[in-house]
Amino acid sequence: MTMPDPAGPAWSLREGEVPAPVEVHEALLETADGRRITLVAASEAALMATAAQIDAYAGQLQPLEPGEEPGRDQLPAVVEHAAHHIEKLVGGHDSYDVMTMLRQYLVPPDLALWSESGSSLGDSWAAAEVVALVLLGLGLPTRDPEVETPTASIVPELATSGAAVVQLAAINGITRYSRMSASADSSGGLTAMAFRLSSHETSVRGRQYPTVAAQINDAVLRTPQTATTFRNSLGFSYDDVIAVRHALVDLVGRAHEQAYAALALAAQAGGAPDATAQAAVEALFQTPSQLQQVTARQVADHAGLEPGLVETLLDRFSVRPNGGAPLELVRAFVDGRNPMAGTAMLSAPDRGYLPLPGAIALDEIRRTCEAPIKGTSAWTRYGRARDRAVEALVADILTAMLDDRAAVHRNLRYRESQAAHDLSATSTAHAVAPITEVDCLLVLDGVALCVEVKAGDLRPRTRQGGLAQLQGDLEKTVKAAASQADRLRRLIVDHEGLWLEDGTWLDFGDIQEIHSLVVCLDDLGPLALCTAELVRAGVLTQTQLPWVVSVHDLVVTQHVLNRPEHFLSYLRRRTNRDAALWVTGSDELDLLMWFLAGGFYFVPDPDRIHAEHPGSKPPTARMRREYSEQGRTQVGTFTDPLDAYYYWLDGSSSQEVACPRRGDPPPLFHRLIDTMRQQAAPGWWRVGADLDGYSTQAQEQMATNIETTLESSRRDGKFHTFTTGGTDDTGRWLYIFATGPVTPESRDHLRQYLAAKKHQQHADRALAVHLNPDGSPRLTLWLAYPPENDPELDRLARAMRLIPPDRAPDSIPPKAKAKAKAVRRKRRR
Repeated sequence: MTMPDPAGPAWSLREGEVPAPVEVHEALLETADGRRITLVAASEAALMATAAQIDAYAGQLQPLEPGEEPGRDQLPAVVEHAAHHIEKLVGGHDSYDVMTMLRQYLVPPDLALWSESGSSLGDSWAAAEVVALVLLGLGLPTRDPEVETPTASIVPELATSGAAVVQLAAINGITRYSRMSASADSSGGLTAMAFRLSSHETSVRGRQYPTVAAQINDAVLRTPQTATTFRNSLGFSYDDVIAVRHALVDLVGRAHEQAYAALALAAQAGGAPDATAQAAVEALFQTPSQLQQVTARQVADHAGLEPGLVETLLDRFSVRPNGGAPLELVRAFVDGRNPMAGTAMLSAPDRGYLPLPGAIALDEIRRTCEAPIKGTSAWTRYGRARDRAVEALVADILTAMLDDRAAVHRNLRYRESQAAHDLSATSTAHAVAPITEVDCLLVLDGVALCVEVKAGDLRPRTRQGGLAQLQGDLEKTVKAAASQADRLRRLIVDHEGLWLEDGTWLDFGDIQEIHSLVVCLDDLGPLALCTAELVRAGVLTQTQLPWVVSVHDLVVTQHVLNRPEHFLSYLRRRTNRDAALWVTGSDELDLLMWFLAGGFYFVPDPDRIHAEHPGSKPPTARMRREYSEQGRTQVGTFTDPLDAYYYWLDGSSSQEVACPRRGDPPPLFHRLIDTMRQQAAPGWWRVGADLDGYSTQAQEQMATNIETTLESSRRDGKFHTFTTGGTDDTGRWLYIFATGPVTPESRDHLRQYLAAKKHQQHADRALAVHLNPDGSPRLTLWLAYPPENDPELDRLARAMRLIPPDRAPDSIPPKAKAKAKAVRRKRRR
């Protein structure tokens, strides 16, 4: 084992740093097998860390030479050596003191000193858990009086050794799943997803921000049915759990405050320290666990609860020696079966409880409490109440994200077609079609969001990398929900409305854009970003892919994307097939922050876009080359500014940080979008998302062109226009910005021009804006309907001699330039 850097943990080097604004850094990594991967992250350090991790993992998968036989697996021997080394280091030391000092070493006293991009496995609490497993295997021993070595002196090497075991667990996962992938019965993308999920579970701690986890728990666990089920099945309620959690924080904090106060009094008094001061010094610097550990009686008195209830609760959230040997427990960890999963509190006979980082973590409360209820008669009633609460929470979040402007249909029951039933608006036989339900349908400004919510968990075996369990869980959650949402989407597309259970027709004739959302209560980890693997494994079979997201990440998205058009723009990119093809990552929030920084854009497949939207620009060799040369992009860490904001919000950081936001467009567009939204002008949401989808450079260029058009009208007092457009998976759009006098004639001309231009370009939607001299919108006209044959508009377009803006040449051809010069010379004569 290597000795740690004497400089100490990474957080000790960051004191005084101020979080930098989120930026996008890119690098091109060529792997040993010749593949090129684009790396993106928020800093050069994060880029280097991502590249180093890929290199380390790739180095474990060397192809065999022809005729070469696989060698003996050395990993078990290395794991055994590491476990014995840790056992030797902790020999004779007090287990509670070891873990308390590891906490002091690895966890900064103020999270303003910590950043994910600057951390490594050596800074991870997972490394400390490995040490805890060895101590559990030893029975959580107390200190041997014969040992003279200070416990603090072994802590750095313990952290390094624990981190080595975490790395071994990652390598074990790679080799295990590479063998599965090579087997004849391999299940496509399932093996890749199993490895990513297992690695995530092994190395990642603190999966949810406490502020967000508390919001979710309050909505899901504070229900009458939950209170009844928890008390009858567990002996305590969710409110009891929170009261005990607060009591732990208060008691440990008070013990430290009293120790520091005793030192302060001794310093003020001067002279030799008294017994109280000496005890404080010993507690703070030699045996710090005495300030950290608590008894059930102490917690009960502080929380005002019955001691028996508190002891039952603490036992549920703690782990104690069970007879397993150190090597046995460490091997389980390396194999993905962490004996400490979900628990962060040690319990030893006659010693009380030692809370560790993450003790009674808000994001583990539900899982820990539900585990003993599953399979009992109480589970069905509890599960139904939980499902209803989650569905209501998701509907509330999405409603708020749309500024409370959407028509929201909760638990909508409608007729579906299973045997060629006629469900058109004129059907007289719709009543014989079966009834089904969607958890939530939101309709706003020509856009529909079909939302399915799943509250089911990924089983422990699934999180440990079990292929069969992963497949079953994904089919029951993601696949089922995606199919249900897509069924509704197809009905709206085919019939432009729904027959409801009560026989009424719900008309959706104005819906032009539909997105499906699959929202899961459980933390999905990297699975939410495994869209390509989900497709390959047959979990997502739809042509129109859904956005698969956890409730936690949806809440964070709500907090960050404070403008509805930003949300629609992000949703379009998250459901885009090209983004699914090219992106690899481990955290939805890294994608969100990449989007905030102006990234997360991929050139769409030009052939697919042109086939779906014939009015778009025909593919060129350059467009096809740009698309094919993108390659996969590995998304590194972008969440440092987001972490800093939530750390300050929940009180674990002293540094006040504002919530990260997506940059505003040029003032002209900002004013246009705000005015349309305030007036509820048709098209405001889609227009805002279209404009938000342009790059900063393109937005600025458009604003410059519009300003030039305004200046032309100021100069000559005449009517002028600037036209632009584009195409993506949502269709082809056209925008006309008009300037000059507003007269009945100019208004009629603008209406005709908009209709003719939209028709001539085969656009799905078109907006005309007549601007005031100061650039503010005076009039907006919106057309949103599919292209259709119209001989009259054909004649009008020809009469106006219209040219699609994106079909105009990028530059004047050489012959045209020469001809233009000749004409000018002739005119000068």
